[in-house]
Amino acid sequence: MTEELLPLPRQRVRIHYAKGEAIKFISHHDEFRLWERTLRRADLPLLYKRGFNPQPHIQFAAPLGVGITGANEPLDIILSPPLAIDEIAAKLRAKLPPGVALQAVAEAPLAADALQNLIIGADYTIVLYTAPDELPVDLIEARIAAFLQQATIWRERQRKGRHYTYNLRPLVFELRYVGYDAVNEEHRIFLRVQMRSGATGRPDEVVDALGFDDLARMLQRERIYFDDSAEDRAVFGGYPVVLQEQVAAPPGVQGTSLRETPQDEPSARNGQRTINERAGDEFA
Repeated sequence: MTEELLPLPRQRVRIHYAKGEAIKFISHHDEFRLWERTLRRADLPLLYKRGFNPQPHIQFAAPLGVGITGANEPLDIILSPPLAIDEIAAKLRAKLPPGVALQAVAEAPLAADALQNLIIGADYTIVLYTAPDELPVDLIEARIAAFLQQATIWRERQRKGRHYTYNLRPLVFELRYVGYDAVNEEHRIFLRVQMRSGATGRPDEVVDALGFDDLARMLQRERIYFDDSAEDRAVFGGYPVVLQEQVAAPPGVQGTSLRETPQDEPSARNGQRTINERAGDEFA
């Protein structure tokens, strides 16, 4: 009698990594392929889904927009059979390409909820590169204050060919000026936003609403907060949960920003979308 083959044990592994400047302009699709190749080159027993076109069990929490770096991005993979965590980390470090740094590797519950279903918010650093006298601190602080004093900041997004307008302001929980680094000639701004389905605050939209989109800058996601973490829930416990219907614009409202394009100057963006706007499709 033929013995029935039993399925091999499986293991969910949570990887935290930094996405650096060298690869910040690759798309999410290319980043997925980067990790698939890295895991294959590292000779890890990555489990593939069944079907006509099997895909590996690789799960990102929230794709970064093109041009945005990440200091501590989580990624879940499923291996079969399981391996020791130290072995997994060593194999990954040996094969990761430039621009990716391994921060941590740990085992996660196999039946854990998908990362993207648990996200509640994120912290970002906005870096503006300017000479010491090019951008006064008073101007930055005044624009931040003007942003925070408003109850409504209508912004327009495009996703899958559909335009829609939403209120950015309720999705921004904290926005404050951190300081100027004279050595590196950079202003730093701290941003904390909600990240929930249909109601996510985007850092590129905040920069544009502040009127700083034309400046040389860098956006970095510092941390993602999850609902299954008591520590993360405590941080976000003082903020309201903003629903999609609360930020959706009523019919006839058009998205605008704090910075208006002068009527006598043709906008270079007429009929076009900036890199940040195209990258923003990753967030929606």
